[in-house]
Amino acid sequence: MNMLFFAIGTILYPLCTPTKPDTIILNAGNNSKIIFYGKSAADLQQLETIDLNKILKELNTAQAGAQKSDKQYINLDNQEFISEPIEPTRGQRYLANTFLNLHIGVGYNVNRYTFFQAPPALLNHPTGRLTNDIVMENLMTSSLSVVHDMKFATRPGYDISLRYGAGIGLNIQRFLHWNLVWPVPNEDIKQVTERAKELLKENQITPLKSDFNAFQSFIQVTPRVVLKNRKGLSTFYLNVGARLNYNRNFQNANPSQYANAVIASISSGPTASDEKSPITTGGGYGVYGKKHTFGISYLAEMGYKWIGLFIVYYPEYIPLTTKPINGTDRLNSGFINGKKGSIGYVSFGVKLGR
Repeated sequence: MNMLFFAIGTILYPLCTPTKPDTIILNAGNNSKIIFYGKSAADLQQLETIDLNKILKELNTAQAGAQKSDKQYINLDNQEFISEPIEPTRGQRYLANTFLNLHIGVGYNVNRYTFFQAPPALLNHPTGRLTNDIVMENLMTSSLSVVHDMKFATRPGYDISLRYGAGIGLNIQRFLHWNLVWPVPNEDIKQVTERAKELLKENQITPLKSDFNAFQSFIQVTPRVVLKNRKGLSTFYLNVGARLNYNRNFQNANPSQYANAVIASISSGPTASDEKSPITTGGGYGVYGKKHTFGISYLAEMGYKWIGLFIVYYPEYIPLTTKPINGTDRLNSGFINGKKGSIGYVSFGVKLGR
């Protein structure tokens, strides 16, 4: 019978025992221990406001003046040990949400500017077309920017903010001069190509400029969504927005030996930095660009913490205009006086930074 009561008591004892207070024991040395005691987790959180260094100094002072028999237990109860957390200044809060970003990528041409389109009758083919087009190749895009996040919503699992900032960049690019014949059946390619070369020679289609660099400055605005882990730290992010760009272009010239080539991609030549000289000439006309340009590009970024991918879409990077060189306009020549258009690029690459 006694064994039965003992077994029942053993089972019921944990249920009747009150919850033990939270106690943390920190071994500070071979003969030293620090004990943090609280009846609840909230009590232990309250300990975060205590100045532990001040307590230890007071403890050492009290022990030094106490008798040997009194050194076993010293109770310090003073409100001076409680220190309020220091609020960061406005400038510190601003800098905490300000970041430095680096973008490096390459791109592909967007849009095409047709300088010359031969009248169909001149090709002696019912469906064939001949065009002289200018497109832009983006060999490298790079930029360095300083951005700030203005938070609109902060939740345990995510943040929503408006990111704005400014930056500078360097682009390495190239004008590609394409002489295209299309659409032509296989059996007529040789005949139409020979006629296309004759027309290009007759009209003296001459590409003059090719490689050029551009120093770029911009301001950007991008809404931003950031996911956070259980510790409240930022993880995955997505930014989508726009940039207002100013570009200073430094262009190059190109020899005229490629004028009669079909589908020609031209390499760099001697420097020609003035915007008064044409990019391509032919038939008494020329295509002109600008040294200083403004435009809007569209930016998207996604990644994890400090590394990610980006895409920049800049459809109207270089505005182009066709003008007669000698002031004489020829109707039905395949050239259009006053024609305006733009060429651009789409760039992909790696983003480093928050």
